[in-house]
Amino acid sequence: MKATRHFAFDSPEEAIDALALRLGTTGVQRVEIGEHSPSQTLHRRVLAAPIHADRDSPAADVSAMDGYAIRESDLLKEGPIAVTGESVPGSPPPPASDTGVIRIFTGAIIPDGCDRVIHREHTDETTGASMPDSSSLGQIQWTDKAKSIPSGANIRRQGENLSAGSTAVKAGLELTSPRLAALTNFGIQQVDLHTPVRVAVLTTGDELASATNSDQSPLPPWKIRNSNASALLGLLTNQPWIECASPMHAIDEPAALLTAVQHAIEHHDVVLMTGGVSMGDYDYVPRILREAGAEIVFHKLPLRPGKPILGAVHQSESKSTLILGLPGNPVSATMGARRFAMPLIRKLAGMTNWEEFAPLVMLGEVSEKTLPLYWLRGVRMTQPGLAALVIGKGSGDVATLAGTDGFIEMPPHADSAGPWPYFAW
Repeated sequence: MKATRHFAFDSPEEAIDALALRLGTTGVQRVEIGEHSPSQTLHRRVLAAPIHADRDSPAADVSAMDGYAIRESDLLKEGPIAVTGESVPGSPPPPASDTGVIRIFTGAIIPDGCDRVIHREHTDETTGASMPDSSSLGQIQWTDKAKSIPSGANIRRQGENLSAGSTAVKAGLELTSPRLAALTNFGIQQVDLHTPVRVAVLTTGDELASATNSDQSPLPPWKIRNSNASALLGLLTNQPWIECASPMHAIDEPAALLTAVQHAIEHHDVVLMTGGVSMGDYDYVPRILREAGAEIVFHKLPLRPGKPILGAVHQSESKSTLILGLPGNPVSATMGARRFAMPLIRKLAGMTNWEEFAPLVMLGEVSEKTLPLYWLRGVRMTQPGLAALVIGKGSGDVATLAGTDGFIEMPPHADSAGPWPYFAW
C-alpha cells in the first residue's frame, strides 16, 4: 500500500535497493592460512573467490557404518566364517579374502572387490577372545536379515559429496564454522577475502556533549550526551567484515561540516551521519553533501520515526561511498541505521545474500491507531514468534528504546497483529 504523500520511494525496501544499485564492493586481499592466520582470524570474513575441492569427497569408497565388507559370494558361505582382517579409518584396507570376511569401521576404505557392507547387528559374532587361537579376529554367521542386504548398501561412493575441482564454498559467503571446516577439508592454503568495510560515524550538532565528562562538572540543560555515536558503534562492532573508525563530530557550521564530510568520504566506504537533515536553519547536511560531490538518491521517506532520512552516494574513480544522513533524534538514528545501513554495508562487504530477510513476529496486542507511513515500532520479545509493543514518548526517548529487543515494520494504514518483519538489535 502506498503512502499518501509524494516521496522519491514508496517503501524502505525500494530506497535500499536504489542505493544498492549504485554501490560496488570493497577490495580483495589474499590471506595465507597457517600458524599465523588461525581459523578465528578468518571467522565470518567474506570470501571474494570460491573455494574448490582439491580431491573427491570422499576420496575413496568408504563404509557408512561399522560392519563387514563382503562380496555377494560371501553370503553363500555356510557355518561360522572367519574374520580375516580389519579395515580401519586412517589406514589402507586389507585385501579381500577367499576364506573369510573383512571387518570394517565407519569411514574406513572398502577393500577391492567388496560390493556391500553388512551391519554388525545383522550377524552373530564370536569374538577372538573366546576362540582357541588367541590371535583370531573371531568368526561370524549370517542372519536372515544379512542375506537380504543388496549390492551397494552402506557404502559412501568416492566423490558422491563433491568431485575434485568442484566448488565447495561459493564466493560472497561469510566464513562460518562449517565453511572453515570445508577450507581445512579441501587443503586450502590461501583464501581471497573482501577487505572489511571502513565505516565512519559522523555526528553533528552544537547541542551534543561528549559521552564522558572528565571534569565531573554537571551537564548544562542545553547540552545532551552523544548517545547516537554509542548506538551506531554498538551496531557496527564485533562484525569482522566492518572496520569502524573512532567516531567524529562536527559543529553546526558549514565550513567545518564540509571539511569533516570530505575527510570521511575520502577515507571510508560508508559515512553514517546523524543530525542536520531536517528543514531547520542549521540543517546543512543536504547542501554540504552536494558541495562534496555526492548524489542524493532520496531525502525523506514515508517513515516514522526517521522521515527526514537522507541517502546519498559519492562516486570516485576508486570507489563508491555510501552516505546515510540519519535524523539526530536517538530513536530515529538507531532504527534508521539498523534498517538501512546494515544491509547496505553487507552489500559493500561483498556478500551475495546481503538483502535482509527479516523473521516475522506476531503482536500480542495492537492498538487501533494507524499511520499513512511505514511505522517502525519498538518491541520486546515475549516468546518465540510473539512480541509486545514498547510504547515510547517520542524519538528522543532513549530510556524506552533501551527496553526493546528490536523493532517491527508495519506498512501504511496497518492495524492488525501481523505477522510483521522483525529487526533485532
